[in-house]
Parts: sequence; structure tokens; C-alpha cells
Amino acid sequence: MIGRLVNSGFLISNSHQGRNEWLLAERKAYVVEQHGSASVAIVLDVPQDVTNDWINQTSLVLAASETTRDYGLQYRDNTWLLWRYYDENQDDEKLSQAVAFQLAIARFIEKDLIKPFDRYRASIIGRTA
Repeated sequence: MIGRLVNSGFLISNSHQGRNEWLLAERKAYVVEQHGSASVAIVLDVPQDVTNDWINQTSLVLAASETTRDYGLQYRDNTWLLWRYYDENQDDEKLSQAVAFQLAIARFIEKDLIKPFDRYRASIIGRTA
């Protein structure tokens, strides 16, 4: 799967001080290969001191949709990461859509969920319009 992501041009590997550094569509990334499949995390551009409300809301957004069931949120080395699992059986079109969707979810988390949390606002989870 990593080879397919590299061949598609989405994933780029740069060797730096004897180790690989990854970029997914020009965003710093981490990669874990698993029996032909891969998990790829992109670094989120959010403050380190996000609130518990932001963590809860972001986790619920990821959990609320079947579309985001292959996603995970991790805090590592003072950085928030958005992980996505890429199955080896995805065709090229689905792979392209999956990368685009991971980038879109990251932008949504960075731009829309980072705003101050309003406890009295209706939930965005489950909205259809």
C-alpha cells in the first residue's frame, strides 16, 4: 500500500539524518505498514493546549460516521495526529478519494472544530443539512 501511495504521488518519502520523513499531499506524515495495508497519520495544525471539549468533540465527530470509522486521533510528541487506515484492496479511485477525504477531515478539524466550544449550540453530529 505504501508503494501505491508513493506511486500515486500522494505520499513522498525524504531521507533525513538516516531516517525516512514522510509527506502526504505536502503535509508532514507518519506511516505504519501492516501486511500490505498501511496506516498514515497527518500532523494537525492545532494549538498544543486544546481543551477537553475540543478533544471530545473531535472524537465524537470521528465516531459518528461510518465514513470515518478508519480514522483515529492521537497525541504524540506534543502534536495531534489524524490517522487513517488504507486497505490494500482499495482500487486507485477509492484510494484517491480516501486521501482527499483525510485531508478534508483534517481541515475541518483544524478550522471548524478549533473555534471556542459553545455548550448551548446544537450538536453538529448527525446533521444531514
